[in-house]
Formats: sequence, structure tokens, C-alpha cells
Amino acid sequence: MRYIILLIAVFLSSAALAQEKEKMNESHESNMMKQEIDHEARAMIYADKMATRLGLSMEQKEMIEKAEMKRLDKEQKLMIDMMSKSDAQMEAHYKKVEDEFNSEMKDILTNAQYERWKPMHEREMKMHHKNMYNHQN
Repeated sequence: MRYIILLIAVFLSSAALAQEKEKMNESHESNMMKQEIDHEARAMIYADKMATRLGLSMEQKEMIEKAEMKRLDKEQKLMIDMMSKSDAQMEAHYKKVEDEFNSEMKDILTNAQYERWKPMHEREMKMHHKNMYNHQN
């Protein structure tokens, strides 16, 4: 009789664990879709802001939106990898992502636009890092 009760308990707990795992997978997929939408929205807002501040053409605006999406995706992957990397590795990888983004922006913008964009971007990155570290504490 004890074995039957034990068997039933194991069966019920494994069923509950399977349901919990399914819920977690659905939640993870939902979060990933939400982040993708958030990235698209952030990239659009960023491109709109730069278009207004720098007087961009439609083509430049679209290219900046794509570059910003790529940067946000790389930063998201960086955050996922953060658990397995040292601070120095993370900093080096983040610098590489930023350097690639800066290079893309230099290709997209005219020299005058790039000179106006660079200090704006540096201010935004300082604020981004400040906010990121404040939320971790």
C-alpha cells in the first residue's frame, strides 16, 4: 500500500513539475517577444529623435533604426552571457559593440551630423550606464 501511495505522490509531483516547466517556457517566450517589440520601439524612437536633432534624410533614419536594433540585440545577448564572463570580458565585449555602432553611425551620417551626434550619444551612454548600475543595487 505504501508503494502505491508513494507512486501516486511521485506521479502527481512530476505532473506538477511538467506544468510548471511549461508555464515557464510560455513566460520566457512571451518575455522574448516583448523584448523584441521593445527593441523595435526603442530603435524607432531613437531614429526619430536623431532625425529631428540632426536633420536626417529618410534613408539615414531607416539605416539608424536598423543599426540601433542591431546594437540593442547585441547588448541583450551580452546581458545573457554576463553570468559566464568576468567583468573585464564584459567590458571588452561591450566596448566592441559600441565601437561597431559608432562605426556604423559614422558611415550613415555626414561628417557634420556625426560631430553633433557623438557628444549626444556619449551623454546618453553615461546615463544608460548610471541607470543600469543604480537598478542593480
